[in-house]
Amino acid sequence: MNIERSFDWAGFKFFQKILLICVIVGTTIHYGLSDAERTRAVVKVDPPQLAVVQTTAPIADTNQHVDFSTTTPERVINAMTIADAVSPTGKFIAADLVNMKLTLYNDAAIVAEYPILTKGRPKSPYETPSGFYAVLTKETNHLNNREQVYMPYSMQFYGNYFIHGWPYYTDGTPVASSYSGGCIRLSDTDAKSLFAFADKGTGVFVYDPVRSLAMPSLVLSSLPNPLVSAESYLVADIDTGDVFLEKNAQQASPISSLTKLMTALVANETIMFNKQITIPRAELLQEPETTPTKKEIFFVGDLLYPLLMESNSAIADRLAQFYGKTGFIDWMNVTAKALNMHSTHFADASGVSAENSSTPDDLYRLARYLATKKSFIFDITRMPAKRLIAMSGRAYSLNNLNIFSSSPEFAGGKVGQTGTAGDISVSLFATPINGISRRVAIVVLNSSDYAVDTTNLSEWFSQSAQEGAVALGTACASCARQITYRKIQD
Repeated sequence: MNIERSFDWAGFKFFQKILLICVIVGTTIHYGLSDAERTRAVVKVDPPQLAVVQTTAPIADTNQHVDFSTTTPERVINAMTIADAVSPTGKFIAADLVNMKLTLYNDAAIVAEYPILTKGRPKSPYETPSGFYAVLTKETNHLNNREQVYMPYSMQFYGNYFIHGWPYYTDGTPVASSYSGGCIRLSDTDAKSLFAFADKGTGVFVYDPVRSLAMPSLVLSSLPNPLVSAESYLVADIDTGDVFLEKNAQQASPISSLTKLMTALVANETIMFNKQITIPRAELLQEPETTPTKKEIFFVGDLLYPLLMESNSAIADRLAQFYGKTGFIDWMNVTAKALNMHSTHFADASGVSAENSSTPDDLYRLARYLATKKSFIFDITRMPAKRLIAMSGRAYSLNNLNIFSSSPEFAGGKVGQTGTAGDISVSLFATPINGISRRVAIVVLNSSDYAVDTTNLSEWFSQSAQEGAVALGTACASCARQITYRKIQD
């Protein structure tokens, strides 16, 4: 989906009025300081490409405490500049995380500009999400009870992410200047001015898109296609979108545990990593519970390891239940839509349901987004082993179920298997071609053996690309496949 320079503001404002899909759980959630104040900030950024468009309705006022908004967003990911995004009428906030400045607009005219002091570390769990949002909550001086930290002039714009002044501890000591992990921090004076300017529902555009590496298209030799049992598969370049080999790549089929990649992404964006979840040991160990079992407490961020490495479905369900299962699944589906995964549907967070379905093309889009914006998720999936420490101090050993996790060229991915879906996998490999690492996604669905199929496709690509590179430098350039590849667009 392409967004033209003239954005449909009338449609956007219409959706803001009608898309009030609240996912507020029965118990109120005293939202505190995000992990923004726990992780070192980095201001170096990559060139722009991706952004996010969200429409949502503001939550209702409260008399005392402003609750965390779990309003389900409508999002569209696409290329967009600040000039494209600014509303022609009304108030608007543009946070430029490339040049670290925040600009206020009224009827498209600049009202004020403020320096941004910190943002989340790129490619970490706390990276500030680029995109188009709206002010969801406003609170003059929010206290995070757990951290005992105040966040002055705090305004939530999406999930775990806020714009606020300089946070400080209850004894008055300011939080260190070198720490942030997602929130956009201003000086108190500037945050106060912004707070007075903005209303709930005021548009917020966060500009910090990340571009895949600029790479030329590869030329492959004319090797015969490998033997592959999968009903559908795809081999495509993460950085160029070039499709090298495919079969039924736009055909939807069950994806079982590949669902957990989206579960991890949504959990990261909507649940603070320092929130705690109680997990029965039987669920963590994936053992049947015959008698009442001991329970352990973990930070949310730690639970992504058993979720992704051991494909723990009970953990997926626990994460989905944190703010309410229905809302979490809604978030998964609108995020899929945002990534142009229009042939994808999620019915649960674990992938147990056969209604979780997607296509190789759509799974490529998810892999590309994770590789460029949330690479820490892929980093978890490539860890062969991990010791998980509960709040009690007890250690649990995790082992990766993915056979490729110990491969030096494996850059991340997920596998799964059910009777309905067969063997399935999404794998990202960094293959050296002429001394340059090329990132290639390999997706296989409904396979009789994901490891064999993925290996055959990976070896086919590596050999074809190596031979093609050699042929280009010789008189036998005609031996290479000089073709125009189908490209998968974001």
